[in-house]
Amino acid sequence: MTESVRDEFAAFGLQVASDDTGGDEDCDPVAACNWDSLMAFLACDTQWRVVGVGLGGMVWIGLDYTACDVVFRRGKYADRVWDDLRVMEEAALPILNSGDD
Repeated sequence: MTESVRDEFAAFGLQVASDDTGGDEDCDPVAACNWDSLMAFLACDTQWRVVGVGLGGMVWIGLDYTACDVVFRRGKYADRVWDDLRVMEEAALPILNSGDD
């Protein structure tokens, strides 16, 4: 976390502990409250519905909720994580369909 981000938090009266671990500045840490949501999203990474178009093109439609439900039940993820999964899916679709590698 950069010093400017710490200053922004300080403006709201929040103090963020300094990270002296020498972590990678290109890596954004995940808040503990979001960890299960991220793990559930990653656990569902093979459950995307994709349609082939043209010669080698693909359109990402969304996650297969039936398959993701199995992942959720087997992983014992909380119900609130399901809403987070859908938010991440909605954010990922435009990126997946942008055509950028």
